[in-house]
Amino acid sequence: MSRGAHVATASRRGEKKSEVLARQILRDVVGRRLRPGTTLAPEAAMLEEYEVGRTTLREALRILEVQGILTIRPGPGGGPVLAEAGSRSYARTSSLFFQAGGVRLHEVMEARAQMEPVMARLAAENRDRRAVERLERAVAQLEASAAAPAAQFKEAGREFLEAIADAAGQPVLSLFCRALDDVVSERMARFSLPVHKRGQVVARQAAIGRAIIRGNPSAAERLMRDHIRDHNRTAAEGRGGGLKSVVSWG
Repeated sequence: MSRGAHVATASRRGEKKSEVLARQILRDVVGRRLRPGTTLAPEAAMLEEYEVGRTTLREALRILEVQGILTIRPGPGGGPVLAEAGSRSYARTSSLFFQAGGVRLHEVMEARAQMEPVMARLAAENRDRRAVERLERAVAQLEASAAAPAAQFKEAGREFLEAIADAAGQPVLSLFCRALDDVVSERMARFSLPVHKRGQVVARQAAIGRAIIRGNPSAAERLMRDHIRDHNRTAAEGRGGGLKSVVSWG
């Protein structure tokens, strides 16, 4: 069955053609192992390949663009370009459902407080060599950022959590945890940890990292739980009660 026939057959089952086509395009992208930054075929070629109308194709590409799978570059030489299917896009989609469900920011932070200790434990149990090396670099970066500008300090903290998520060896949980962190971080952008507290925070994070590197799951889990709990409490104080607001989509 051709791709065009597949789209037509699926649409007869009550599915919208553009949605079916969007899934087919994504299957082809994955099957061809296309990398982020790759420009897809021109519109004329895709119309011929998938045997659909221009409106259906453009709606399908728009669906993938909204989901963060690709971007549409305008003008000559433009077209659909694959984006990195990372946690930020997943976080953006999740925030839509959080807002629709009335989920509050403190509830997202509580979910993260449950997940991060688990990831620390898994990372300590997994102890992949490359992941450990990345975590060692992240700890060194953290310790060097204590007196750095706020943006650099926050970036070091993000890299630290991402290094742990990758070290856990669980891609689904890693994506979920990164997305939770993205949701929280974007809505806490104006919150800045006081400089005089950074040393203590860095020391706690470094202790977590070293527990993982040594392969001590129970210590890594306990230390991460204490760290996230203290961080959430400090953030709540810094936001002045703003953590009770419903998470907005975006």
